[in-house]
Amino acid sequence: MNKKRILFFLPILAIPLVFHLACRTPMPELSSEAKLSKGKMISIRWTTTDAVLAKVFNEVFPVPPAILLDENANLVDLTTVPLPEPNPDHAPKPKEEKPMNPNELPRWDRGFELSNIDNLTLVIRKESQRPFYSIGMSLLALTMLYYGTMDTEAELVWTSGETNLHRISFLSTYETIWAPMPFYIGTGSTIVSPAINSNRYPSLLQKYCTQEKPSKLRESLEQSQVETCKEYETFLRRLFLQNYDAIHSQLKEWEKRNQDWFQP
Repeated sequence: MNKKRILFFLPILAIPLVFHLACRTPMPELSSEAKLSKGKMISIRWTTTDAVLAKVFNEVFPVPPAILLDENANLVDLTTVPLPEPNPDHAPKPKEEKPMNPNELPRWDRGFELSNIDNLTLVIRKESQRPFYSIGMSLLALTMLYYGTMDTEAELVWTSGETNLHRISFLSTYETIWAPMPFYIGTGSTIVSPAINSNRYPSLLQKYCTQEKPSKLRESLEQSQVETCKEYETFLRRLFLQNYDAIHSQLKEWEKRNQDWFQP
């Protein structure tokens, strides 16, 4: 009987070891074209209440620093605004940039007021640890592999003016973590890990980093707010890098609106 209990708890006890010894999906790297685009500043004025998003977005994309808004200001919580399902035909597609007219001044040197991206907010639409897929991968390795994954689909939503709502949809990201384990322990750990790692869903990382302060009980059972914010920052960086071209092209389109309204 005692031996059965030990075998039952071994997968649970092995999970902390997994996170120290496991291999993870490496952080994405930008293409050579994307690296060149980072040298061209996009002239937009943008605001957000999310301090972590403000930091990472400014580091990944060639945009000016965000104007950080007070989270207690009278702003609409865009994560709660009901939106229709995004149309796949409207998914952002990177466009080829036309060469700049040598007689045209850079738009950020013209001295006019730029149109705003106000209250830029990340809205997480779908997230899953794909437990059946992970268990299948572990079984293919004869139960000697711990395998976990996190798939997320999100949108960047913002306002412009009082009523205009804009969004960039179909931003997807994924991360896998795997580690060789003893016979049976690998699949056992894979089965129980979704429940144990439920606090690592991106929506919860966002919630307990930027929207709510976790209780002392939650911090003692899971992790501190500082650690939560570190994981949230890593998630944002991975999301922006994996979708760099799509987001960058939409930022350029937004910048072009300034050119359409203010011709030299």
